[in-house]
Amino acid sequence: GEISIKKYKNVEKFDILREIKEYFNLAHTPYVVEAYDNSHLFGEASVGAMVRYEHGEWAKQNYRHMHLNSKNDYEQMRESLTARALRFDKLSPPDLWVIDGGEALLNLACEILASSGANVDVIAISKEKIDAKAHRAKGGARDKIYASSGVFTLPVGDRRLQFFQRLRDEAHRFAITFHQKTKRKEDLGASKLADAGV
Repeated sequence: GEISIKKYKNVEKFDILREIKEYFNLAHTPYVVEAYDNSHLFGEASVGAMVRYEHGEWAKQNYRHMHLNSKNDYEQMRESLTARALRFDKLSPPDLWVIDGGEALLNLACEILASSGANVDVIAISKEKIDAKAHRAKGGARDKIYASSGVFTLPVGDRRLQFFQRLRDEAHRFAITFHQKTKRKEDLGASKLADAGV
């Protein structure tokens, strides 16, 4: 029974991937997906995070993060995605990139991919800002999905939407984890200086 349950779970996972390919009119079934999130704490120590999902599992050995120099979302995403595209020879390109953002970031990602020559689909997922406060609140904001084939708003319980939300949340979680480590290092560095009487 154990094996058939696992097998069924995988069949179910791959069904959703095929549904996503058809619904968003992607070139590939997204068996391998990378999701990106950039995060900063109070405007300092910006980091870029990438998580990778391969054939139904989180491929944690292929997660990546980097320190970013740019200050705004657009330039940070350019920095992250460009760095990743330059390393396609080290870790092969996925079928799909999922990025946190709207149309401008979708177009940016497509440009970077076009210049790299890699054939990767792109989906951008962004929270609709209802007002400045609401877009952080749960439930109030609707997610919009941007693909080369158009803009989609799926109902909250839709499993295609949930698939992208899970990827975005995992990238965000990974960025925050890296952040806390970075911040601790910076705090340690500062306290060492203080100990030295600087």
